[in-house]
Amino acid sequence: MNPTTAAKGIMSYVSIIVMISLFCACIHSPENSLQPSEYVLIDTIPPSMDILFSSIRYVLEDAACMTWKDQVKENFLHDPDCSRKIYDPERGLASPRQLFVLDIETGTVLQITSSPWWFVSGQAIDPTTIMTSAACSDTNGDGIINDRDQIDIYLLDLITAGMQCLTCASGLEAINNCDYSPIHEKIIFSARQGSAANPNFLFSVDRYGTLVQITHDSSYMDFDCSWSEDGTKIMFSRLPSPWFESPSQIWMMDSDGNNLQQLTTGGENPLDEDPHGVYPIGIDADPDLNPENSKIVFSRLKTGKQNQPFGIYELIIMDLATGEEQVLDSSYANMVPEWKSRGILFIRQVGAENPMERIQCLYLYVQGKWVALEAPPYTIFPLGAYSGSWIPFAEQE
Repeated sequence: MNPTTAAKGIMSYVSIIVMISLFCACIHSPENSLQPSEYVLIDTIPPSMDILFSSIRYVLEDAACMTWKDQVKENFLHDPDCSRKIYDPERGLASPRQLFVLDIETGTVLQITSSPWWFVSGQAIDPTTIMTSAACSDTNGDGIINDRDQIDIYLLDLITAGMQCLTCASGLEAINNCDYSPIHEKIIFSARQGSAANPNFLFSVDRYGTLVQITHDSSYMDFDCSWSEDGTKIMFSRLPSPWFESPSQIWMMDSDGNNLQQLTTGGENPLDEDPHGVYPIGIDADPDLNPENSKIVFSRLKTGKQNQPFGIYELIIMDLATGEEQVLDSSYANMVPEWKSRGILFIRQVGAENPMERIQCLYLYVQGKWVALEAPPYTIFPLGAYSGSWIPFAEQE
């Protein structure tokens, strides 16, 4: 969730120079011992790969988390040496999330990056280019690069290992919910300008760093945005003012920001529960259209008192013609769904009192079936996938 005001139109000569200087913003300086081949591990995404995701699963390959037989320690989260690699109680997650790709048919996983950068999410634009939101420096000075640092939007070139920053000169903060449209060749995202008291608006940015602000109504906070597959529609969530006192809603508009339509009013709170964290019960989040633009899938916070510590986020399909809602799951936290022709891809979180039994895993809902796409121990929270997106050019049967 995030906000801002942005410049429109063609970039000036000065801004072009700024963008050129930012092209390698995340490349290490010559005196650094790392070479590009050491932190970008592949130069092309194989056509057999179906999904791109972010995770810290690689930590389990560290000696601190393995036995002398090169096997993962049975209770690695409770081992002090291993747990320090995963989480710092003062500074949060201690190891940066990296990018990976997954072949659903074989279960093969390839790691793409091995760097100090913190990758929040990513989408494959073509076999050698990835759009990613990431933190590339320790902006808060706590000695760790993680999600507490400034997040910006980058294009990662796998061949050169270059990270072209598209938003570093924008003045925007709290950047999130990035989604790339191959139709428009633009990225839509949520961000704010300045103080955390300001609302989030929606913006688009192209590969040259040209920013356009799409929403402007300061009585709402706009976030969780996504393009329709044909590029004609934008789905997003709106949180009405005063912030976090009532549930967010699902809205839809044309790609140019016109014809805004409210689709939901949020869910009910029959037990009069307090907010789950900062989120009021009933929030509707992370909407995405199906390929035919006839239905949407989204998450709704049903309760924070079950499936702890994650709560229950129902996975819901709504028919746009009738408004009828179908609840697919009401037992777990089902997050950030993406609906393409091959099914609904999402992150599922399963709560448990024992941290070693908590699950965070890539899931697929297709033809009425639930498919877990990761295997233990990589599913254990917080090692499992944090974000996932379909690779559009993957080979299909």
